[in-house]
Amino acid sequence: MELVAIKKTFRVDGGAPCPVIISDDNNLRLIFYGSENATEEERIIGLKFISVFYHSFGPPNGEALDGHPYYDLGLGQFDFCELLNSDLVEKLGKMGRFHPYYNPAAYNTKHHYIIPFKESVFECVSDSFEVSVQEATIYDRAVSIIYQPFKAN
Repeated sequence: MELVAIKKTFRVDGGAPCPVIISDDNNLRLIFYGSENATEEERIIGLKFISVFYHSFGPPNGEALDGHPYYDLGLGQFDFCELLNSDLVEKLGKMGRFHPYYNPAAYNTKHHYIIPFKESVFECVSDSFEVSVQEATIYDRAVSIIYQPFKAN
């Protein structure tokens, strides 16, 4: 396994990023505050994960990040990373082998993304992601996303 930083145009707020997740069976939106050094127009970061296969949002928090299974690979707080050759993708593939239309090649398109926030770690296995930067409050942005239909890709 190899943890690779994803080059991005945003920085996660180190104080209170207040991440919010809105998800259906196929797509997931993650919104959070960008760095305090960002302009007002760059304060709300939106990530849309496409063809989501799995996601989790929970411990450890920043003070206990060294207890995360990928910490020894270089996982750092507020980093946006992809775990190549992910053991999680492999594990999910093994669980799926009982499906009547199981196709192991379908797992080759999956990417394992990770963002450790201040109070939680977000992990997502999906085909891809898109970034958007908005000017709004985090809750205004969340409400606007709720009213946007998720479109199948």
